[in-house]
Amino acid sequence: MRFRETLPRARLRLIEGFSVRVDNDAKSAALAEALWGAGVGYHIVFYATLGTGIGTGVIFDKRIYHGRTGSATEGGHMTIDYRGPRCNCGKRGCIEALACGTTIAARARARLAESGAAWSKLLDLAAGNLDQVHAETVGEAFRLGDSLATAVLEETADLLTIWLGNMIDFLEPEVILLGGGVSDLMTAFFGRMRENLPRWCINPFCGEIPLLRAKYGHEAGIAGAAALCRI
Repeated sequence: MRFRETLPRARLRLIEGFSVRVDNDAKSAALAEALWGAGVGYHIVFYATLGTGIGTGVIFDKRIYHGRTGSATEGGHMTIDYRGPRCNCGKRGCIEALACGTTIAARARARLAESGAAWSKLLDLAAGNLDQVHAETVGEAFRLGDSLATAVLEETADLLTIWLGNMIDFLEPEVILLGGGVSDLMTAFFGRMRENLPRWCINPFCGEIPLLRAKYGHEAGIAGAAALCRI
C-alpha cells in the first residue's frame, strides 16, 4: 500500500516492540472473510461492505489484491448511471451514491414528500418527522409490510444487481459476499438479486456464483485487523 505524508508509516514503526500493518478496512475485512468467514474454501473472493458508503475488496488465494499502488478494487466508485447523483468522490452515478444507506434514507424521504403518503409506516416510525427517516427506519417499515419502504429497497437491490453483474463479467469471482449494515436490509432480496443477475451479466455461469451474507458484521474491522496480522 502506498503511503502519503498524512499517514507516516515510518513513524508508526517507531513503536518499540510492535510490527505495524496498515490497510484499507474493506480489503482487510475481505481477507478475514476469506481466511475464517463465509469465503473459506474459495480462491477468488469478492467482498463488499454496504453501509454509509460501499467499500470492496478482492482476495486471490488468501491474498489481498492491491494493484500497483494499493488503490485497486475501489468497486464502490464504479459508475452505474453517468447522469446520476454526485458521489462524495466527485464523480456521478457511482454505485455508492445510488445504493448506500444514506441514499436509501434520502430516496425514502423524497418519495414520502412527493406522494404525501400519510399512511406509510415510515412516518409512524419517524414520529412524522422526515428528518428522522434513516436506512434502519426503512428496513423496519419493510419488515412491517410497508409498500413504500419495499419499493425503495427493491430499487436498491436492482441497482446492486446491475453492479454485481458488471463485477462478475470483469472478475468472475468464485463467491460474492455482502457485509455491512445495509446488507442486513438486502438479505431479504438476495433471491430477487440472484434471479435477475443473468439479465445484467453475459457470463453464462453467473447463476452458479454464490451470493452470500458475510460472516462478520459489526466485527468486520476487528476481524480484518486480525487477518492483517496473519499475513
